[in-house]
Amino acid sequence: MVRIMMSTAMLHKLTDYFDGYEDEKIKCKMVEKKGIRAIFECETEMTAEQAANYCKSLFKKTPDGVALYFSIQPEGAF
Repeated sequence: MVRIMMSTAMLHKLTDYFDGYEDEKIKCKMVEKKGIRAIFECETEMTAEQAANYCKSLFKKTPDGVALYFSIQPEGAF
């Protein structure tokens, strides 16, 4: 299990998409939300950095991901 941090001014867009998200590579669950940041625990075989990049690529394919400025990083990256 790895932890990743997601950040954006419209945080609910990320949390609505990823809380409970599951596919063959990853299963995400939000565990903490503060201001413009949320922490997710992800069940996956990937490292935290790989999981963050994977989630970023997933969200970029959505209509909100194209227009919204957001950050997805391993927990503690900044």
